[in-house]
This record gives sequence, structure tokens and C-alpha cells, in this order.
Amino acid sequence: MTSSRVYDYVIVGSGVAGVSLAKRLLEDDPETAILMLEAGPFIPSRDRRSWWDYITLNRTPYDFTYDQDWEVPSTGNVNWLSAGTRVKAVGGSTMHWGAWSLRFKPEDFQLYTNTGEGADWPIGYNDLEDYYNQAEEFLSVCGDDAEDWSPRSKPYPAPPFAWTAADGVMIEAFQALGIKPGKMPIARYRKCLTTGTCKYCPFGARFSAQNVLTEMTDNKRFVNFELRANTPVTEVRMRSKAEVDGLDCIDNVTGTHYTVQASRYVICSGSYETPKLLMKSKNDYWPQGVGNDHDLLGRFIISHSMLKVRGRTASNPNRWFQEYDFPTLMSRSYDTPERQKIGKIFLFKDRVRPNTDIAQLMIAGKTPEEVDAIVSGPMEMELQAFMEEKGKFDNRLQIAEGYDRFGLPLTTVSFSRTEQENINTQANLDLMQEVIVKMGYEVVYAKTEDPGAHHTTGTCRMGATPEMGVTDSDLKVFATDNLYLCSNGVFPSGSAVNPTLTLTALSMRLSDHFLAHPINKAQP
Repeated sequence: MTSSRVYDYVIVGSGVAGVSLAKRLLEDDPETAILMLEAGPFIPSRDRRSWWDYITLNRTPYDFTYDQDWEVPSTGNVNWLSAGTRVKAVGGSTMHWGAWSLRFKPEDFQLYTNTGEGADWPIGYNDLEDYYNQAEEFLSVCGDDAEDWSPRSKPYPAPPFAWTAADGVMIEAFQALGIKPGKMPIARYRKCLTTGTCKYCPFGARFSAQNVLTEMTDNKRFVNFELRANTPVTEVRMRSKAEVDGLDCIDNVTGTHYTVQASRYVICSGSYETPKLLMKSKNDYWPQGVGNDHDLLGRFIISHSMLKVRGRTASNPNRWFQEYDFPTLMSRSYDTPERQKIGKIFLFKDRVRPNTDIAQLMIAGKTPEEVDAIVSGPMEMELQAFMEEKGKFDNRLQIAEGYDRFGLPLTTVSFSRTEQENINTQANLDLMQEVIVKMGYEVVYAKTEDPGAHHTTGTCRMGATPEMGVTDSDLKVFATDNLYLCSNGVFPSGSAVNPTLTLTALSMRLSDHFLAHPINKAQP
């Protein structure tokens, strides 16, 4: 069955990329006909019952949407972590993200030129700088204008969160070692009451694409905007090699199969689902899958491995505890061009430690004196880092047999590191241990955690030519006229910092491209 209506745009995925794109198009013309499709369900935000469940049971209402280990088996010599990393629901992973909002640096767009490894972007930092400004405004990023980690032409929309008392000893160690301390840029509105429950904020103070979507669907001016949850897309249908004819969908509630049509199609369904949908869409024009003439879909998968170094001291006389559910102290001193070859690292203080669960101690029947002794007793702090990885052709994502609970194909990921990369990783851990020792703490843990789906990039990367990428610099799939991709998967490199701000900037750049190249609007 084919839907009788032809939309101006069909957007697949309801995360920050699809939402920011749709919002910009509707603000330009409120009557633009946009259909947004989301495979996952709608999960209410700012729901007090759900918030209390999180506080008392450490259970969020979106936990059930996470990948299970069996759904994404890992091969290669490094385990790839998928469980607990992706929220498959309206709003995407902004339902649970930490809201860290950092710009890439100019050298991040020229990784291959600078190192001979990975890939260059077909655009540069200057092409995105103003869009970074717009993305920070959209996300309401709180940052420190005094810091100059990346060039910027406008101040942050809001001032930064102050360092906490517990940050002080690590700040002193940073400074003693020549590491510049900084304040973490966070996408949080100033109504944040710092409850420490950011994974399910009771106020909507942490940016969530779902909250923006709710405002859009309630806006009576946006008469032709439609959101359909529980609706995975199963195939991209082609009229010719260049033109998409429609998207096949299934309504998971009713079991109905149908096709939707539009003038333009934008796949914003993340670094896993975007390439899988294209690989699955094989036809006479694209025998290896749409956009896959050069076997690039799913290739070059990268993420951030997290490095952790934990220290312990004998007592906590100041009774410090972590006040927020996000770090306030970070540094980009090792996120520099000189370190690109061995892998940049982005340093930050652990968002959890020092911490004592006083409520659980009370439930266990501890007296006030016993609680105080524990709070003021031995204390741990942890320095963490994201490490930049470089895309390699044989590190890849592929479709596995079977489907998950949302009708999406299962996945396998093969990710390996070379011995030299392991040596570089250990060198970065050694640098971090120097900080813990300088704090006067005993190092009790130093390890590289598994990479995984939390910051996956590279699986359908943009390039200067079809031999180098799946999309061009405007995110249009090479050899097509009306198919675009807008997800972390289009990143040719991942840098050392979180990708969400850069993805939002790319989405806003894409909206300007669409507005500069208008289509004949669909008739209702």
C-alpha cells in the first residue's frame, strides 16, 4: 500500500539531527509538509512517576529500548560495546545523553592530511563555525567565553557551571603538570536545579529532542508536520539510480506495511541504522545497497574508547561529594594537532566520584555517626578521557540475521586495534596516572574501557568523491538527486570529543542547503 499523500520531506529518525532540521524548515515555512518516522516508541519526559522510579530503583522508562548484547555481537580483537548506549525512542539518544557540547577543532577536519591515517572532511572548520554558534543557541549551551579551545565568533548562550569544591585538588594537579583546566560546556537551560538526575530530568532542563518535538507537534502553525512513532523503515525504493521513489515502512502497533513518498528524503537514524537501511535496500540500480557502489557502507567504524584512572586517599575530611550528574572540570590540553598521530585525548573528571549513597546507608540502618564515618572516610576520585580513534576499512558494521524488538535488522561489529595503537593507548594512560599521583592519591585502577555505540561515527562518511565517501559535502548520497544522510555516520573522523554539537551544526547547515535549493511544495 502506498500513502496517498506526497510530503515535501520524509525524515527518518527523531533525534537531534532530524528534529533540528525539521524545526528550521518549519520556521522558514510553517506549512512545509514533513513526515518524521521513528522506529521506537514515545516515552513521556518530565513524568514524576518515572522520575521517582529512577531515584528509588535506578530504572529509567527507556531502559527497555537499549540494545542487548545478543543483538549486536562483537568480533575483532577489541570488544565493541552496544548494550546501554543507544536509546531507540522518540528523541533518540538525547533522552539519556550527558549534554556535553564541545566543538571540534580545525585540525580535526584534516586528519589524513596531518597524520596519513583516517580521512579528511570535504569541509573545514570555517564552513561550520557559524553553524556551531547556531547549534549552541539551539541546545542552550552553557560555556566559558574565557576559554579558547576552538576559534569562535560569538559568546556562549549562557554562562558555565562553576567548578565544584571536589574539583579543586585535581585542578591543582592539572596546573602543576602544565594542563589547562576548563569548564565543561553543557546543553542545559538555566532552570537546571542540579538534582543530580540528568538521565531523567524532572524539569526538562537538559536538552532533549523529544521536548522540542512535543512543542512542534503542539504548534498549530505547523499544520503539515506529522510524527509517527513505532514505525521502522524497512527499505529505500528507487525509481532510478538517482531518484528515490519511496520508503517502505511498517506500523509496529497494527502490523500494517505501507510506502511513503516525498520530494526529499533524509535519513537521520544514527550510525547503526542509517547504513543498515541503505545496505538492506538492494535493487537493480544498487546491487550492494543504495549508495554502496564502492563498498563503503558500514566501513571505517570508530568511537571513543574511554580511559579511566582512579585514585584513592585515606580520608575525606571535607565530606566532598559529586554535586551534579555531569562533570564540571575538563581539559583539552592533550587535544592538539601535535597529538593527532598517537591519538588525542579529552580529559574530564568522573561525573560520579566522590560519592556515597547516604540514602542506602540509612536504609541499611546505619546510625548518623556511622554514616558520617563512612562519608569522611576513604575517598576515590577518577580522571577519565575519550581517546580519538582512526577509521580503518576493515573495522566495520554489518547486518546480521534476524530483527530486534523494533523491527530493525540485527548488527555485527568488527573492531580491532594494532599493536602500535595499544602502545599509544598505554602512553595516554600513563599521562593520566601522573595527574592522580600529583594529587597525592594512590592509583588503584587504570584501564581502557571498550569502545562502543555511544559515539559511533564513520559508517557512511562524507567524501570529496564517490570513491572516498557515501555522501558529498552537502550530505547528498552520491549519484542520487533526493536522498540525504544526516547522522554521526557521515563524520569522516571522530576527534576526541562528543559528536552531538557537530551533528547539530551539520543539520543546520543542511537546512540552509535545502532552503537555498527549494522544491516544489507538495499539495495537501
